[in-house]
Amino acid sequence: MRQSFFSDRKSDIQCSVAALALAAALLTAGQAAAITIEQPGQAPETVTLSGQQALKVAEELLLKKEYDEAGAILLRLAQADPDKVDLTQVRFLTGLVAVGRKDFVAAEEHFRSILDRNPDLIRVRLELARSLYEQQKDGAAAYHFQYVLGNGLPEETKALVRQFLRRIEARKVFHLQLGTAIVPNSNINNGPKDDTVTVFGLPFQLDDAAQKQSGTGLSTSLNVAAFPKLTDRLRLETRAGARLVDHSNADFNNVFMSFEFGPRLQAKKATVSVLGAFSKRWFGGDRFSRSHGMRMVLTTPLSDRMRFSVRSSYAQVDYSSNPNRSGPVYSGAVSMQRVMDKRTVAGMGFQVTREEANANNLKNHQYRLNAFISRELPWGITAQVAPDYYIRDFQSSSRLDETYGLSFRVTKRDWRYHGFAPVFSYAYLKNVSNNPFFNYDRHSADIGVTRNF
Repeated sequence: MRQSFFSDRKSDIQCSVAALALAAALLTAGQAAAITIEQPGQAPETVTLSGQQALKVAEELLLKKEYDEAGAILLRLAQADPDKVDLTQVRFLTGLVAVGRKDFVAAEEHFRSILDRNPDLIRVRLELARSLYEQQKDGAAAYHFQYVLGNGLPEETKALVRQFLRRIEARKVFHLQLGTAIVPNSNINNGPKDDTVTVFGLPFQLDDAAQKQSGTGLSTSLNVAAFPKLTDRLRLETRAGARLVDHSNADFNNVFMSFEFGPRLQAKKATVSVLGAFSKRWFGGDRFSRSHGMRMVLTTPLSDRMRFSVRSSYAQVDYSSNPNRSGPVYSGAVSMQRVMDKRTVAGMGFQVTREEANANNLKNHQYRLNAFISRELPWGITAQVAPDYYIRDFQSSSRLDETYGLSFRVTKRDWRYHGFAPVFSYAYLKNVSNNPFFNYDRHSADIGVTRNF
């Protein structure tokens, strides 16, 4: 793209050739677009230009900040659709006209329409990020700024992008996410499919409630985060979340609520949060569990392309229906995320967890390895694939579980209604245990919409 906020700006340089003179010099035969140019004190003059020539006139007018005139030419080009005109460039310049008019909502729509068809255009993504920033849509702006930071930009442009990211971090005060979805699930209770299992060589009959149960529910989730500023580098981080899954069979209704708060320190090369954490869960209308503890998160960039995180947590978990399972849970994890190219981001993580249950046979270690790759595709589609594998080792009972998971998530970026975007996700999970009672598999899906505020 020839004109960009992040390239050398020429908007305050006067053009040496007037638009009318340029138009007269560019007259040719062939596929053309007719435009009318007015000069002060002169009668309007209509000239016929090829589409590409008219585009050059619009660029010259844009450089001179004559946004109304440039916009009129670009609108004519978009409507006439002359041959040999790059309509992507027309849309891009139209977006820049909207930026010049400070109509960042319109600019966002123009730039998004381009990226929905061609996610590789870094210059367009930069302008989209800026338009989102000006609307204080900081989460979306940061997403696009991070995407382009490691994709071969000039060093001065990288410095500008880093400035925007620092400003976003400095003014980040409030974030809200709302989502709702239909959630079919082939195994709500993680039960075995057979009505009998063999344990220690003996057959046991399972009642209906213990066997595999399927169903479809309605999921509603709300997450709120606030970061009030205490000093230039210190904030109070507060997070609250709730998720309700409502099934036709109320015995499988699931409600989860959480709350976290604590200091958040923004250092030069890292962000550190130390949070008190509290949660409650209800299942089938009865209290299932509650927990309290603390969580620490450190995030730092390793390069323009890669970010690294360390997380550790402690929680005292109490299970109302099974006190033998209650006890402290310790966890530590590391993860990395890397921008692979102009439209792809990938990541992986490793986590170790220790559950100190009251009953010795329920104490266990967990080792989890997970990864994901997300890619923006044409047609406005973003697709993500995430494999998952973990082991639970119950030392005292010699029980060993291995769990394999694979999930897919698809978002239609160009389908938006009042900011809500459709999301479809599917996940498969299979648990294999040396105790057959704990063997199960599960298919689940989310079909819904989500919006970040």
